[in-house]
Amino acid sequence: MTIAKSPVVTMAPTTPVYDAIQIMSKEGFRRIPIVDPGTKNLRGIIVATDIINYLGGGEKFQIIQRKYAGNFFKAINEPVRSLMTQKVLSVPVSAKISDAIRLMKKHNIGGLPVVDEENHVWAIITERDIALLFSKRLRGAKVADVMSKDVVTAKPDITVSETEKTMIKHGFRRLPIVSNHEIVGIVTVMDILRFFGTGQVFKHLQSGTISQVLQTPILETATKDIATIEPDADVGQAARIMQERNIGSLPVVEDEKLVGIITERDFFKLID
Repeated sequence: MTIAKSPVVTMAPTTPVYDAIQIMSKEGFRRIPIVDPGTKNLRGIIVATDIINYLGGGEKFQIIQRKYAGNFFKAINEPVRSLMTQKVLSVPVSAKISDAIRLMKKHNIGGLPVVDEENHVWAIITERDIALLFSKRLRGAKVADVMSKDVVTAKPDITVSETEKTMIKHGFRRLPIVSNHEIVGIVTVMDILRFFGTGQVFKHLQSGTISQVLQTPILETATKDIATIEPDADVGQAARIMQERNIGSLPVVEDEKLVGIITERDFFKLID
């Protein structure tokens, strides 16, 4: 498993949510394994969408409402064990890359901890690692052949709250922002985490309640300098652009109109 990243940043189950937000937003991680501080055994995993769910996007938001009455400062000190997935899919150190790809495809997940014989986290492998590995071989197919055509989009005037709910409902990590059929921005779960993990969020906290923050227009967090690609372009070109810009997706545009989106996971369709 030579392409897996090692050593791995891990957290204890008692780590505050805000620490996870800051590490993810600073380092660009979408997932962090949770390990027992004593035995170092893998106990769970927390991914960026778990935090988006907690911060207003889904059922986990009820923890903030019921336990903290919407108080943002108290809510961000909740331990990550409340949000993490406990039944973690992983692969052994001895596994082949093809084993990891097969498991990711089957369970529609973007990363796997790599563990040794004692269930200690040795590394982590992600869909980006795999896309980079195969980027030079990904050619000969058109973007239109693998892209998603039914794209869920957002309007420029929607809020952080509405965006989070849409992401969790549809299981997407990114939403193109469209006005008059033209793409004007794109927002990802990482953009929202960076919003919460930097001083930007505190400009919207007058009374300390998270409801104020959630009414922030999403364009404040969105990326407006957007790389796009045409549907007739080669998939290899899409892979190169993603690699050069360190991004996980490209809106597909034809005649200045959004017609699809291609992501790192779409490359799996071309990898056996």
